[in-house]
Amino acid sequence: MFHCGNLKTLQKPGVREALLDFHKTWYSSNIMNLCICGKFEIQQLEQWVVEKFSPVVNKEVVVPSFSEPASYPPSHLGKLVKYVPVKDEDVLSLFFVLDYSGKDHKTNPLDYFVQLVGHEGEHSLLSYLISQGWALELCTDVDHTLDYMSFFTVDITLTAKGLENSEQVIEAAFKCFQRISEAGPQA
Repeated sequence: MFHCGNLKTLQKPGVREALLDFHKTWYSSNIMNLCICGKFEIQQLEQWVVEKFSPVVNKEVVVPSFSEPASYPPSHLGKLVKYVPVKDEDVLSLFFVLDYSGKDHKTNPLDYFVQLVGHEGEHSLLSYLISQGWALELCTDVDHTLDYMSFFTVDITLTAKGLENSEQVIEAAFKCFQRISEAGPQA
């Protein structure tokens, strides 16, 4: 799947050959998943799946581990990075690299945390930051990659006062995290 690029980048010399080589190496049924949903009877869906996907060859591909070298070694974490934004807004992003939790479908621990931290109601992190005149909005997100690591992100759009008090904004966010941790999971 391509996350970036366009016709111009795909027309560069060697790109097509590289894509074909990638397909030849990695296009294997043993590392694929398939989900079918349709309004037809299960027997009809099954027939189509067998017909269309049986030709996909099992090349016994072994997916390499991406855990080494560490993508985010401890020496690269816990950093404050400042940059000049392209847009005319100031966003404080808290980015956490975590152990992979993408297969925890029954409990969705990070989704639970996303909902709690991203809550916008009374007594929420956002309501506190707004009351201090420090923030305009807050967005939380979770992402999983490579069956190896998960990411939790909190983006806080700051006011001018919030930018001046960014350390207090960070402190408020961590106090929120601590309260959630101390309270433990709730029904």
